[in-house]
Amino acid sequence: MENKHKLLATASSQDQGVCHDTIRDRFSTLPDEIAHHILSMVDLRDLTRVGAVSKRCYEFYLSTPSFCFDAHFGNMQRKSNKMNCFDQFLRRRGNNKIHHFGIDLSLPASLSCKVFQVMTWIDNAARCSVEVLDLQLTMRSKGNMVGLPSSIFRCGSLRSLLVKMEEIFKVPSFPCPNNLQRLNLSYVRIDEEFSKWISSSCKCIKEIKLLMVSTDNLTIENSSLESFTFVACSDLCCLNISGEKLEIIHIKWKFFNPGSRSLHICAPNLKYLKWVGDLVSHPKLEKLLCLEKAEIFLEAKSICVCDFHNAFEFLCSICRVKALILSDKTIKALFREGSMAAPIFDTSYLRINIANLNNALVPAMVSLMRGMSNLNTLDIKSDPSVFFLEPKACGFNGKYWKSQNLDFVNQLKEVTIELSNGNNAWQLARFILEHAQNLKKMTIFYLPRKLHVIDKVSNSKKVSSATIDFHEKQWR
Repeated sequence: MENKHKLLATASSQDQGVCHDTIRDRFSTLPDEIAHHILSMVDLRDLTRVGAVSKRCYEFYLSTPSFCFDAHFGNMQRKSNKMNCFDQFLRRRGNNKIHHFGIDLSLPASLSCKVFQVMTWIDNAARCSVEVLDLQLTMRSKGNMVGLPSSIFRCGSLRSLLVKMEEIFKVPSFPCPNNLQRLNLSYVRIDEEFSKWISSSCKCIKEIKLLMVSTDNLTIENSSLESFTFVACSDLCCLNISGEKLEIIHIKWKFFNPGSRSLHICAPNLKYLKWVGDLVSHPKLEKLLCLEKAEIFLEAKSICVCDFHNAFEFLCSICRVKALILSDKTIKALFREGSMAAPIFDTSYLRINIANLNNALVPAMVSLMRGMSNLNTLDIKSDPSVFFLEPKACGFNGKYWKSQNLDFVNQLKEVTIELSNGNNAWQLARFILEHAQNLKKMTIFYLPRKLHVIDKVSNSKKVSSATIDFHEKQWR
């Protein structure tokens, strides 16, 4: 009987051993690419633990092509120890190829001696044919500016470079051809050499994002560039963008101080333009004949006569756009009562983001719509969260809308209106139902406790067979 218990215990122990070995072997026998993908999602500490499991796991540990060093938080001693451990890891892995290498590190002045150590990591990445380099660095080196190693600009394997660092992004002053396709810079300072580098050395670049960068003047000229994003945090004076393959431009440019600003865009194949910010004094947008969508959100606080001229010139530059999205501030900046209608020939979709369809906005909106002879989709979105700041909107009834002789109404096929305070919005909805002969569908969002507008709109004498859908608007 005793021998039987020993036999069962031995069998149980063997079964457990087999179970553990099986679990371990399941990972060890994985194809390299799957194991590497799994290990790319763990931190350095866990990666080291995996490497201690078996000889095969140790091989995964040394050959994993994607990893990130993260020491943004923590005390000085802990950061220093962690950096030394990472040094050992890099020495052990040798020249194994690196696909993605990330560093998220903040070094106080007391650890300025460690800056050189970080630069050697980046140099090591270039030597290991890194493809994606993601650097989020806050470093001080005894009061001196920190620049990236020149080897990274000569790295032929590098495809994507992301840098967030409150330092000068110093590029080589000599031609340095590379295969970079994506560049994302945040909070850096750039000089004139940067523009020359983009033009002369980056022959494969497709995407550039400059977020909160500091510079006085910026010129981006590149024949391979397809997408450009720019968010300014300084009083930039002049912005020039040029590229034959440019399809996407997103600019957020707000001015902190008064002064003349100029914008020049030469992108004959541009398809999408988004502009957020103040009205520039000298806008020049050349031949945007392929534009499919434009979003314009101006923040102009005061508009003078010359500003209206510049705004009108700006709008004429995008006259061929298919889909146009505007804010209420933009409409007020671009138009005033009695102003000339902008020739927006081909726009078939118009969306207006407003706080409220108030009495000051209606005449400006009419001036905009007069130039839209091919409009077939109208979308008016309102934000009820700011209604309490807005005066009641009333006084523009169906008689007023009829007197404006808006040709686009006969072309309308689909309309969405989010009703706001007052009666201007639902009066517009009734007018469209009574005069839009080709209308197929109207969707109306009404405010809570404003059920009476359903009857007011439903009782309209429709001239089409359009369906009307009512939905209660939810507070945002």
